[in-house]
Order: sequence, then C-alpha cells, then structure tokens
Amino acid sequence: MKKALLISVLVSGVLFAQQQHIQPDRMKNMADMEVAMANIQKGFLYNNINVVKNGVAQLKETVKFTESFMKEGVGENKINNKMYAHQEAATITKYADEILVTFEKGDRYSAANNYLLILSKCLSCHQTVRSW
Repeated sequence: MKKALLISVLVSGVLFAQQQHIQPDRMKNMADMEVAMANIQKGFLYNNINVVKNGVAQLKETVKFTESFMKEGVGENKINNKMYAHQEAATITKYADEILVTFEKGDRYSAANNYLLILSKCLSCHQTVRSW
C-alpha cells in the first residue's frame, strides 16, 4: 500500500514538473515580447533611436519562438494555429523593421503607425488562437 502511494506521488510529481517546464517558456516569451514593445514605445517617447533599436531587436528575437508553442494541425477554431502564428510572426518582423526605417528617417508618425500594426497583430493572434 505504501509503495503504491509513493509511486503515485512520484508519478504526479514528474507530470507536474513537466507541465511547469513547458508553461514558463510560453509565458516568458510573451512577457519578453511585452517588454520589447514597451521599450519601443519608450524609445518613441524619449525620441531615442537606440532604445527603439534595442526594442526592435528584442521583439524580432522573441517573435521567432512564438509558433513553437502551437500544435500542428487544425484546432477547434478551424485554423492551423502553428501556421497562423508563423505568418503573424513574419508580419510582426516586417513591421518591426519598418519601425526602424521610418524612425531613423524622422517619420515618427509612420513609426508609431507600424507599432500599432504590430499591436493589432498581437491582439489578432491572441483572439484567434487563444479565443480572447
């Protein structure tokens, strides 16, 4: 009886540890993207190209891993979530590059508009994939 209890405790501990290992990666990635977006915005507010560059670099690095949290195949939403996340990540990268180009040219409004386009892609992905 004690052996069965001990085995069940060990098995549940291992399963719990595996779930904890997977979840923080997704959560950390999303938090890193949020920090990158905040840094880009801070660069706008302080008119500091270096802060904008750092934020864009952070965003482009973290967005690479977004699709890794998605399962292949069509989900309940009738969409291939992994492919959708990949497409959204590519678009976000394109807009991030545009932020740098337009900000360096002094066109702050276009840079801010590209920032808003990225934000709308984030919200769209959350709504589509996560049903927010």
